[in-house]
Amino acid sequence: MSGADKKPGLSELADRAIWLLFAVIVGYLLLASIFSTCYLGGYRYPTADASVEVNIEHTFYIRDHFLQHIVVFLLFSLCLLCIKAGRIGRVIRSRYFAPAVCIVSGVLAAAFVLAGQYYPKYDQMHVIEAAARLNRHVYSDFDRGEYLFVFPFQTGTVTYFRLLTYVFGENHYVAFQLVNCLWIAMAYWLFVKIARILWGGDRQACEAGTALAGLLFAPYLLYATFLYGTVVGMAFALLSFYMMLCCERDARWWQFFLCGLSMGIATVVKSNYMIFMIAQILCLLLRAWTDRRDGMRRTVRRLALILALLAFFAAGRWSVDAYVRAVNQGNEVKGIPMAAWVAMGLQDGKAAPGWYNGYNNGVFIENDFDYDRTSDAVTAEIERIVRGYPEDLRTSVSFFVKKISSQWNNPTFQSLWILEEREGRGGLDWLLHGKGRYAYTFWVNLMHTWMLAGVFLYAVLRRRKHSVSELLLPLTFVGGFVFHIFWEAEGLYAILYIPLLLPMCICGYGEWRSWLLARRVELVEAGKGSAAARRMERELMIGAAVVAAVCVLSYTDPFAKLIARNENTGVFDVYTQETVDEKDALPE
Repeated sequence: MSGADKKPGLSELADRAIWLLFAVIVGYLLLASIFSTCYLGGYRYPTADASVEVNIEHTFYIRDHFLQHIVVFLLFSLCLLCIKAGRIGRVIRSRYFAPAVCIVSGVLAAAFVLAGQYYPKYDQMHVIEAAARLNRHVYSDFDRGEYLFVFPFQTGTVTYFRLLTYVFGENHYVAFQLVNCLWIAMAYWLFVKIARILWGGDRQACEAGTALAGLLFAPYLLYATFLYGTVVGMAFALLSFYMMLCCERDARWWQFFLCGLSMGIATVVKSNYMIFMIAQILCLLLRAWTDRRDGMRRTVRRLALILALLAFFAAGRWSVDAYVRAVNQGNEVKGIPMAAWVAMGLQDGKAAPGWYNGYNNGVFIENDFDYDRTSDAVTAEIERIVRGYPEDLRTSVSFFVKKISSQWNNPTFQSLWILEEREGRGGLDWLLHGKGRYAYTFWVNLMHTWMLAGVFLYAVLRRRKHSVSELLLPLTFVGGFVFHIFWEAEGLYAILYIPLLLPMCICGYGEWRSWLLARRVELVEAGKGSAAARRMERELMIGAAVVAAVCVLSYTDPFAKLIARNENTGVFDVYTQETVDEKDALPE
């Protein structure tokens, strides 16, 4: 059998399936981001007793101005084609440029923190107050019905803030936020290092581009004010990713140790980072199977790394559980069954389909905080919802389209919501209200589409030449996307995976620039009247026709429903104008 007729093996099929799914997901999100967008804002709801309820977490599904996104992409492509390596190029390629930009990102995040100095709210407040009480050996948060009794998985996050409390004292929330700035700078530097390992070629340009993209990605910088496990968990998860890639090259014992330890810390601080760990393990298994003929030593090395990840993960879980039992006279605290978040993710809510609606807390209270009874009730609720899908397929599809859009096509990713209704110096009021808010949402909307366009180019142009190690970032993103189709939806969850797109975006635009330059060279060498020129002209006309056809189709109702658009466009236009004119105005 010839090489051309040889059937792809299991590892190759898995590789193609992962890459195809990644390209489809990113392509859909790109299409949605060009023609629609979601926005989180305030809304007045009439209630049964004729009163009015205000919800500041309402999702607006609105049309977007596709022409501005197309123009931005074309202008950026022109810049990529025309840019030359001069003095600016030498600065960008300096070994100090990327780390300097990462430091600037941390400094800018610190500026946001110091300008606002906002006190935490909701779960942030519960976590920090619980940490202070535990440091005083007050264990009331584990009492029946209290915060850590209901949410024992938050014990890892509480432990992190207990450590900060030991250093800075109780409720020094500004200091805690400044520590977040260090984690953000560290995460961006790790993205730079990961990009350098994954993609060769012009490494300095790739590193600089990744660092600059992080600096411009404002939503994640604002998460420095978010006192939760998100930012610190991301830093340790990326450190584990980096150590894993280093193990492929050097295989030092301390790299194995640090890889497992870092991911163990990330999953303890925030359990959602388990998806990062699962992606690591799948990538290592696929790499071991693909290279199994290269020698037993490499296979053993990868299996040992998997064992290190699992061992530290198990040790972290055991430590938290042992601590909870120790402060509860040996009694196990299970909290709300995790399936309750799945049931809530399949229900509607005032914010958006699948968003928090209080079901998980309510069903636990209704069943007198009994884990087994609550689990039975949640299972019955999930079965009831799933049985109804075939009966009303159109409504079910609309539900998931709106749920996906509300989480992944909201370019602010709740970065403004986490600041609202928080007491502080008010130094960011210009950003939360009026024209500052409008300018911010305009910027992040453009950048969101620009980033997805780069990632889509990456998925298309590197589909045949990517390495197995390159599957790490796409696989993690796909895992997070699929998981949150069923789990509770929030922009707070999406922000865990969106930064992973930054290095892939830069690599995608690098591939796009190489493709454009190759075509320009081909055109110059062949001449304007050549067959190559005519072929390029046909390709350009076909591409323009496809884009024009999609733009025309975007005005049809089926297309609008596919990307969850137009439902609140009129209401949002009124809301936008009122928030500029009057700070406290809300639409009804």
